[in-house]
Order: sequence, then C-alpha cells, then structure tokens
Amino acid sequence: MESCGEDHRPRHNRRSPYNDLRPYNMSHKWSSLTFVPSDEAVQQLRESWSWLLREPFVPVLFSVLGDVFFEPRSGGVWWLNAGTAEVSRVAGSAEEFQSLLGTDLVHDWFMPDLVERLHGAGKRPSPGECFTYVTLPVFKEGTYEVSNLNPVNAREHFALTGHILQELRELPDGARVRINVAS
Repeated sequence: MESCGEDHRPRHNRRSPYNDLRPYNMSHKWSSLTFVPSDEAVQQLRESWSWLLREPFVPVLFSVLGDVFFEPRSGGVWWLNAGTAEVSRVAGSAEEFQSLLGTDLVHDWFMPDLVERLHGAGKRPSPGECFTYVTLPVFKEGTYEVSNLNPVNAREHFALTGHILQELRELPDGARVRINVAS
C-alpha cells in the first residue's frame, strides 16, 4: 500500500471557493464552518493520519470542527471524521460534493448549530485554527458539546487526533484506556 504522498498540493487556497455558498435552509456563513489550515498543518495531517489515509490525496475542504474532505487518487470525495477515525465516501466527484453542500447533509458534516453555540460561548478559532476535543468522541464521555471543544492550532489537532486514534484502533469497544499527557 502506498502512504499518503507529499507530491500533491492541497486544493485549498487562502480563500475557500465554498465561502460564498449558501447551504439549503441555513443562515450560517461558510467562513464560520470551514477554515484554511497552514501548509504545515496539512503536512501534519498527511503524516499523523498516514496509517489510515494510505493513498495520496488532495484536501478539498476543512471543517472548523477539524474534519477533512479529500479526494484520493482513486477518486471520489471522502470525509475523514478526525474525532472518530471514520472515513466515508460522500460523493463521486468534487462537482457532486459541491452540489451536496446545498443540502441538509451540511448539518451532519459541519454541525452548524454546534458551531453557533461555540461562538455564542466565546469560542472562536483564529486563522489556521480549528476546534479539537477535550475528550474524543470515540470515548463514552466524548460529546459534541460546547464544553468538550476548544480552538487549537490545526497542526496540533491533526497530530493529536491522528496519534491517539492510531493507538486506539486495535482495542475492542469498551476497553479501558488511560492517557498520560506529557509536556
């Protein structure tokens, strides 16, 4: 199997082409639901998630909740949920994906109501930041709640989530886990 190569540059530019889209029945702006990571953060994504994303890919769109939509060399658009290490094919092409951004699927993929509550609580990521979890959703205590999310540099988010979820991948559901964080 190939590992995710460094030969593909991210499709994103400093302004996402999706910023001006208005999803179906939503009043949120794309700029509050997406972010543009630094090149270093994208490289960290490739490195920290290479155990799961083995095929070279091009990032398409980054959710402010730290998830990534990407196109692998084999095609389609896929969604990496960085809180659970789940990868799902969401569209057959970038064009189909863009059309789906105008549907109710946006609520599942980007959780605009949660983002609105985070902003209401004064939690707003700076440029190059996304939200990350205090307790990952793979754990019973890991919830999609304001108190469980904080803004962090995207490079740190991808490094932390990729490393922890790689370590957990072989454990059975319900296994007891102790995580020690060293500074």
